[in-house]
This record gives sequence, structure tokens and C-alpha cells, in this order.
Amino acid sequence: MATPRRKKSSRVGPQQTNRYFHVLVSPLRLVNRTDPAAQEDHASKARPGNAGGRRSTDKEAFELYDRWLALSPRERQVTYLTCMGYKNEQIAFQMGVSVGTVKSYLQHVFYKMDVRGKTELRLKFYNFDFERNPP
Repeated sequence: MATPRRKKSSRVGPQQTNRYFHVLVSPLRLVNRTDPAAQEDHASKARPGNAGGRRSTDKEAFELYDRWLALSPRERQVTYLTCMGYKNEQIAFQMGVSVGTVKSYLQHVFYKMDVRGKTELRLKFYNFDFERNPP
């Protein structure tokens, strides 16, 4: 009987590749704010067919902000550190709790944010402004 073929490793360099790799290469970036004058200039050049109404992303942003406020302070802290790319052990050390407690907090956050894992959580908070809404 022949030996089974080995599957190629999914690791390329120090990073593991997945379908979100291009988004999650670097830790979370903060939103870049522009001055109001530039925003008014941009708004005045808008196409007339798209006048009025809110973007669908505004609704999603408000929903995300409401969910952020629904988290407890410790859950917010775990969410922030997770989005910054920290591992469970590093988060536990920073917060002064056990790794099991961090996992428990993450399970609560996953449920409240309606995500299934850390990758989805980081994607959900990709453009979230943590400087304006600290944990």
C-alpha cells in the first residue's frame, strides 16, 4: 500500500494565508479624518443623481457603534486588544486574568457581535475609530 500524499502547508513565510489575508496583514488601522472644508468640496462635486439619503454603510456603522456600547468594559478591552492583533495569552497577561477568562469574554463578544471568530471580529472593526471610542 502506497503512503498517502502530504498536503502542502498553507503557511507562506511567517503568516498563514487565508481569504482575508490581504486585509489582516497589518494590525488594525485607525480612521484618517479629513478637514471639514475638504469634505464640503467633495460633497459639492457629487453627482446630482445621488443626492439625498444616507449610505448603507452609515446604517452599518451606527449598528456597530450600538453593539460596541452594549459590551461590558472588560469585553470592550478584550475586543480592542484582539483587533490590535494580540493573542489570548498576551491579552490575559495585560488584563491580569487567566486565558480561560479571556476565552470566555471572547465567546460573549462573538455572540453579541454576531461573528464566529477573531477574523470576522477584526474585519467587523476594520474601520472602527478606537481613539474616538476607547475601550
